[in-house]
Amino acid sequence: MSKDNTQFFKEKKPWSEVKDALLACYLKPYFQKVLRANREIVYIDCCAGKGRFEDGKPGSPLIALQAMDSCTQNTNMSSWRISMNFVDLNYAEDLSELLKDLPYVKVIPGRYEEKVPELLKGKQGCFVFLYIDPYGIKALDFNLFDSLMNQHFRSVELLLNLNSFGFIREACRVLNVSFDGDEILGDLVEFDDSQLKPGDKSISDLNRIAGGDYWKEVIDRYRSCEISTYQAEMEFAKKYCERLGKTFKYVLNMPIRLREGQLPKYRMIHATNHADGATLMVDNIFKRCELMKDIQKCGQFTIWNEDADNNEINESELLHKVTEYIQSYKNPTRINVVMAKFFCKYGAICRTTNLKAIFKQLENAGRLEVLRTPSITKSGSLSRSFSDGKGQTIELRWRA
Repeated sequence: MSKDNTQFFKEKKPWSEVKDALLACYLKPYFQKVLRANREIVYIDCCAGKGRFEDGKPGSPLIALQAMDSCTQNTNMSSWRISMNFVDLNYAEDLSELLKDLPYVKVIPGRYEEKVPELLKGKQGCFVFLYIDPYGIKALDFNLFDSLMNQHFRSVELLLNLNSFGFIREACRVLNVSFDGDEILGDLVEFDDSQLKPGDKSISDLNRIAGGDYWKEVIDRYRSCEISTYQAEMEFAKKYCERLGKTFKYVLNMPIRLREGQLPKYRMIHATNHADGATLMVDNIFKRCELMKDIQKCGQFTIWNEDADNNEINESELLHKVTEYIQSYKNPTRINVVMAKFFCKYGAICRTTNLKAIFKQLENAGRLEVLRTPSITKSGSLSRSFSDGKGQTIELRWRA
């Protein structure tokens, strides 16, 4: 069901609370870490909106600014450089009024696809973070994501809201495929009422959004009833992440749904080239799952038993997956790289602490070699830590 997006800011919906919490709880440690590199951070909220909902709750601009303030006020660095940029096509005037007392903030009217390249001119060597939360799928452009990797930035990270269900719906319309998802979706409301029409131009638009034509195979299988609406959405989201994985080393996603068992309203996708960022986001996703379970009101949520897609994960199954996966590491590899690649392959199916517990179990069984540098603690005892960083490196190697 579509709805005039002018109503979007009447009140902050539960799913927006989850999305913004995912952003806030990642930005704080992100800012803290990259500030130490003493290079400029360029933060761009690509679809910033009004900044505040009419019920008084903060939007993503205020949440990002709060995260920045929290970090900069507690840093011991004498100088720091964070460029806070907020782009919006429809509400830049409202946002400018809200942020008028913050001269260091830029509010840019227009389409982010056009404004981001302008904002990043001359920013080679900087850290770049894009938050992209559009009303619908049309504003997504994979060409922009690919182009960012050719501009010699210190790093680029994305946190992206993908309306994967909306893509499947539009793809079915463009290819004249009967679609029954609206009935399954129930009371979820979409705020982008524009529709693509059958024809070559719309197919080209969908290719641009998806970064290729792989989506056609998903729709063909759906047309022939090989897969359900649920499976089509999951398959498209998986392939989208795989495509993004050709540009970024680590890609994770979290479904946002109002009710357990319901099609996701959105999928929040995080892409980074840094293993530490990926592992941090995994634990962030699990904490947001707790919040989402409260919203769903489906009783007590036990993180160990379910992943972000509400699939049951038991201890023996997880042990099997980890053991099978870790055997490919014949040479010493940093633990955060091993973990990040595991989660990209299997999804956020457990916490990082659960994964480390299995590594410890395999080490005690003599099946996994853990190389710690330094190997001796300050007190003179043998190190048994699995914490990589702050003067200690942890590498893993499978014992053949």
